[in-house]
Amino acid sequence: MDRRRFLGMSPIVGAGLVRALSVGAYSAPARADEVQKRLGDLLIHRPQSDRYEIRFTPGRDRPVRLLQVTDTHFHPSDTTDRTAAVIRGLVEREKPDLVIHTGDFVNNDARGAVEWKGLDIMNELPAPWTLCFGNHDYPVNNGEGSLSLAEINGRIAHGLQGHADAPTGRNYCFRYDLLPGDGVKPAASLFFFQVGYAEGDRKISPSQLDWFDRQMAADEDREIDAPITVFVHIPLIEYDKLFTAGTAKGRKQENVCFDSDTGESFSRFSGSNRVVGVFCGHDHVNNYHGDWEGTDLVYGRVTGWGGYGPPEWQRGGRLIEIDLATPSPASGHREVF
Repeated sequence: MDRRRFLGMSPIVGAGLVRALSVGAYSAPARADEVQKRLGDLLIHRPQSDRYEIRFTPGRDRPVRLLQVTDTHFHPSDTTDRTAAVIRGLVEREKPDLVIHTGDFVNNDARGAVEWKGLDIMNELPAPWTLCFGNHDYPVNNGEGSLSLAEINGRIAHGLQGHADAPTGRNYCFRYDLLPGDGVKPAASLFFFQVGYAEGDRKISPSQLDWFDRQMAADEDREIDAPITVFVHIPLIEYDKLFTAGTAKGRKQENVCFDSDTGESFSRFSGSNRVVGVFCGHDHVNNYHGDWEGTDLVYGRVTGWGGYGPPEWQRGGRLIEIDLATPSPASGHREVF
């Protein structure tokens, strides 16, 4: 099944519903009443609803290992077991400290039954995980068994998905600050954003970008200038510019579906002088990466068998390593199968 046929199964959403689910300006995030906890070599504290402080305390010197998986599209079919085998195999072989799912976790927008075996699969992994919501993760058709984003959030084990609240609603944009050993300031930060589901809204929303600007201002006050790696489901328009320029490494097997992105996200990220990489999913048969104006733009490897893509396109993930002992550490990465 190609993207055109796959997306043909997606809903047509009215403007009223789009407005009802939009998010306005954010209020100050509430403090999260969670105690410090250890998960493997990660000592985790959540001082605010949109921020985690994660202290990396390995028994030997090594980088933090992040496994990006994406576009599993869990739904009632025999593809669930095949996708589970891919994920479990990757975690067993690569032994990540954290698994990051960059969206389209489940076909929550189905008109028929929605399956949640994928939550059990992820929650049973030996590593903690988090999720950036993609356009198919919204319950727009209220199919049997569909869940709200808040209900999905409540079922993620280890509680590593954050949020920022506003009077008009909630967005699941949040950050992890990675601290080495006994460090007092982050050596690196990870930022996570959700995208919308309707035409005109499949991008990082303006309110989330305003949240990003406030994070940068607060960091400047705290004298924090750690490099930032961004995770989001849909590619930025700059991914298309990168490949057109002829400097990308990897394969492009479909058009870059940057959807509603206009370039504003990259402009904000670049203007911070801190974002060193952006990792996305969405386009199942693109896997390239490259430098665009000083920022590494990277496609994750499609992980799931539940969406479109030819059978010969191998499912896998992307392993990301960040050496917190290195000044201004960049995110090294490679595909894994």
